[in-house]
Amino acid sequence: MTHVLALTMQKGGVGKSTSTLNIANNLAKRGYKVLIVDLDPQANATQGLGIDLNELEYSVYEVLLNPEKGVSFATMHTDAEIDLIPSTLALAGAESELSGTVGRELLLSEALNEVRSTYDYIFIDSPPNLGLFTLNAMAAATSLLVPVQAHVYAYKALPQLEKTIGLVRKLNPTLAIGGIIVTQVDARTKLSATITSRLRNEYKDVVFETVIPFNVKLAESPAAGLPIAMYDPTGAGAKAYKHLTDEIEARYGKK
Repeated sequence: MTHVLALTMQKGGVGKSTSTLNIANNLAKRGYKVLIVDLDPQANATQGLGIDLNELEYSVYEVLLNPEKGVSFATMHTDAEIDLIPSTLALAGAESELSGTVGRELLLSEALNEVRSTYDYIFIDSPPNLGLFTLNAMAAATSLLVPVQAHVYAYKALPQLEKTIGLVRKLNPTLAIGGIIVTQVDARTKLSATITSRLRNEYKDVVFETVIPFNVKLAESPAAGLPIAMYDPTGAGAKAYKHLTDEIEARYGKK
């Protein structure tokens, strides 16, 4: 079974792209066939894999405009052992371009039908809003992974996300939050501990045991175009994402 996991949270800066890259890279290193769909016009996941946006022939932009063609024509292999459907800054204008399209929330789902049986995991990196691209990610996903920064604003954004999930279930009836990832945890502060505790009390086992620490190397690695396991393999960030990947592998089933 292919797991299509959309990393979704309408607040920016919570670690969606960082989590997408590092979980995907770890799973690929374990022998899984992994695809990332970069659905964010900021193209952070694409650039975080060292891809030059100016050298792209095709991107997710063309996929959404031509879903009947599938995704293979826009898929590239990366040095991190991950296949990628890249994003470009041109995607920013596509939302208005697609606004009048019938079934516009299902464009990505239609395009992915071509490869759903090809990959073990497909990760969709969503933009930091609840617009058309995020709705496409939710409609295509089998489950959502929700990074929540250990700050008050990120925690308070969860109810609105849950309301949106309820609406998207009209298109994707089984959609649910498959896991909450607590990110940017500063063990020195009471706030991080408080937010983490509230999340665990409210969402129980949906919250992964592993938390992702606030870590300078994690912030640096996308600029180097490398996942953390390649940039700083023995650091705290790499260790945290390794443990998180262990949990994801256990939750969704090993090979």
